[in-house]
Amino acid sequence: MKIAFFLFLTFFSQAISYADYFTTYLWYRAEPDFSRIVITDEMIHGHRAVDGFKAKAKEHEKGGKYLTRWYDDKPPVKKVTRVEKMDGHEIKTELVIYPPRGHGAGGACPMCSIRVFFDGELKLDCPIGYSYPYSLCVGKVTVNVEDQSLHVTCHNDRGKVLSLSSFFELKKETIVLSKGKLVSKPIDAKTTQKK
Repeated sequence: MKIAFFLFLTFFSQAISYADYFTTYLWYRAEPDFSRIVITDEMIHGHRAVDGFKAKAKEHEKGGKYLTRWYDDKPPVKKVTRVEKMDGHEIKTELVIYPPRGHGAGGACPMCSIRVFFDGELKLDCPIGYSYPYSLCVGKVTVNVEDQSLHVTCHNDRGKVLSLSSFFELKKETIVLSKGKLVSKPIDAKTTQKK
């Protein structure tokens, strides 16, 4: 009986350690054939996948995959700026990756944010990935260039999926985080880029 319990405990502890070994990254991809830019929050599990990604992190960045979790003592804050010219428009995307800094109370979670400018106007300014203080996870941002729109998909800790869209020609609005929720607000002249 003791041997069976010991074997069970050994296998169970190994299963837990493998399940807990993961990392996250932001995946930016410009898709001119579809007239869109897509940014997603992604997660991979297991030693082979995680260690392989970390070992080739610089290579992955060339393909638009930016690691958001490190297992180092003092990971750097990273700012990524991508500018695309597509269908006669300029789309500037800023990603700020603030890796985990500690343990508990959100310290083990990265804090990432995204800002999207469309022809110089700020159209999106919010967290991306899991945002511990707001119990909100922005999983996907899609900029549809030809029809000049932006779509954000997120969910909260209760599992409720939320979607928010903005059509640039209809209203001059910016999607922002306000009181823990994503909302559309009129564009502030101060947030418009100078050309």
